[in-house]
Amino acid sequence: MAEPVTPATRRDPNLFLSCFSGPDAGKRVALADGYYMIGSAARSNILSDDPDVMAAHAVVGIEGGVVSVQPSEGADVFLDGVRVTGTTPLGKAQQLRVGRSLWRLTNARGEIPPDTGVFSKWSARVSAAAGLERIQGFSAADLFSDVFKKRSDEEIEEYFVAGTTHTTPDLASVATDWPRPWAFARIFLFSVVAYALLVYGFREFGNPYFIPGVMVIGSLAFPLTILVFFFEMNVPRNVSLQFLLKWLVFGGVLSLLAALFGFRVSNLSSWLGSMSAGLIEETAKLGALLIVAANPRYRWTLNGLLIGAAIGTGFSVFETMGYVFVQGFVRNGLDGMFDIITTRGWLNLLGDHSLWTGLVGAALWRVRGNQPFRFDLLRDPRFLRVYGLAIGLHMVNNAPVNVPLLGKYALIGFVAWVGILSFIQYGLREVRAAQRSTPG
Repeated sequence: MAEPVTPATRRDPNLFLSCFSGPDAGKRVALADGYYMIGSAARSNILSDDPDVMAAHAVVGIEGGVVSVQPSEGADVFLDGVRVTGTTPLGKAQQLRVGRSLWRLTNARGEIPPDTGVFSKWSARVSAAAGLERIQGFSAADLFSDVFKKRSDEEIEEYFVAGTTHTTPDLASVATDWPRPWAFARIFLFSVVAYALLVYGFREFGNPYFIPGVMVIGSLAFPLTILVFFFEMNVPRNVSLQFLLKWLVFGGVLSLLAALFGFRVSNLSSWLGSMSAGLIEETAKLGALLIVAANPRYRWTLNGLLIGAAIGTGFSVFETMGYVFVQGFVRNGLDGMFDIITTRGWLNLLGDHSLWTGLVGAALWRVRGNQPFRFDLLRDPRFLRVYGLAIGLHMVNNAPVNVPLLGKYALIGFVAWVGILSFIQYGLREVRAAQRSTPG
């Protein structure tokens, strides 16, 4: 381990390491190029009063503006709840736990310094337009870092058991760092393999009994993968799969029927064309969401995101099955069927009812908070901006405009996922705040 030194120059005069929770709360150290020892010994650069901190607990280094942390032998150091075992970069907005104290990088005012990367710049603009908080401390590499880890069958089975009286964790034990989902990838792989086997069976034997299976699995694979992803991001784990499946089916059918009545009554499609679906279908799915919003059991913004995604998934699956059968199989034969399955499948990741209704659900639950639902909440500007965003994304998705290299769908997907990540960040902070305010 490198010896701690006191640097003579500072590359970034606005970079500090600040403690915001625990025995060392309120301490702040300006960082310059070099190394800083955190410990209880007098020779430490960052002297700790935390009783759980060793004499020489960890070294924080900075070189060229890059900050890293390295624990001493036998010392426990955690970064966003994950144990640090070697020299590890410390990112902006990440939480560093040393002993019982939580530290993070801030500027001179104690604020998290902004990230100037391309994603951060453009996502900040989207968040501001939608009235959402800026995404901070997000890393796609960290988010998906557990995807390829081996899991036993028992571990997978237990993972999906959630939301019951005996499987909903206590609030104090809920992890509020960015989750690391992995089950969604297995669901996707399983669906793709099943679809490939069905297609092979049909082509090899020419048996038409394979066709319904091809339609169902092909229509379900991508929306179900997205839904499982949201299930994993719901850190309170208070929503069961049985509840989600019920609202996938019932919510999907109910919103489809409401949308058809909306098209009939409004006659918007006569002058807006397919773009009218943005207003009518998002309103129809909102109607299904309002039924669940009255249930006080599901209080978290992350619950609204998940329940909205379930209703959107049902709508998406039933709608795609209809397109696959009518516009594909009936009108254009087998080739048309396979084309629609492939095209709508990949585009589900960018422009899909699961994403749009998830955003609306999260916005509705955010304004409802831990209070009984009231219809006047629908007039809250925080809800209306996100609801309008979902309608706008849907309308652009259906607009008769073609942009090279799927540019239109890439833009829709970027905006939708920025909103979703912002709501996940907000939802994690919401749970964290509730933990701090809970006695004991």
